[in-house]
Amino acid sequence: MIDSPIAATATQPDPELRGRAIGVTVLSFFALAWLGWGTGGHLPNGPQVGLMVLAATVSIAVSVYAWSLFRRGRPVPVDRAMGVDVGRSFGLIVAAEWIGLGVVAGVLGGTGHPNVIPAVIAAGVGIHFVPLARLFHVREYYATAALLCLIAIATLIVASATSTPPLWTLLPGLGSSVVLYATCAVLLQQIRAIGAEASTPHTATVAEA
Repeated sequence: MIDSPIAATATQPDPELRGRAIGVTVLSFFALAWLGWGTGGHLPNGPQVGLMVLAATVSIAVSVYAWSLFRRGRPVPVDRAMGVDVGRSFGLIVAAEWIGLGVVAGVLGGTGHPNVIPAVIAAGVGIHFVPLARLFHVREYYATAALLCLIAIATLIVASATSTPPLWTLLPGLGSSVVLYATCAVLLQQIRAIGAEASTPHTATVAEA
């Protein structure tokens, strides 16, 4: 009598787990891209290739691990998971980011300031994490945003003060890569925590039913 409506409730994969697994995948490969941008042309070919192969392996590994944790997660009722169209909002945020950065990069390149572009892009990427933090309810994205913006500011100050051209790409490239990989580690920990919480039997709720 009591079990039938519970069994009939439609379920779907936990959107919190899915959102974080997507975040790990996207951020790990952008971390790889930042690493390549930051070190490209500054290392001998052998070490450069070895570093990128190692980083690519790490990116693939953390992505696979994130999705394996997601698949092990307990489904949630559809009526609890539905709400704002997250996919559409995410698309608008990313589109605004890319368009804005494209315009700014074009202006900087056209006015003879191409060296500033990596730092500006790091700041733009950081800023876009602010609406993402609200959208996905991941407060740690605020820290990611702040760190990326600080890296951009540090690049502008240090590279200008030292007149060292490689720093214009080394600082934002390496710094952004480290921040994004660290964010992936935080997301993985959250996926594990959410999955563990979901797998814990809610005995009190069952008893009340």
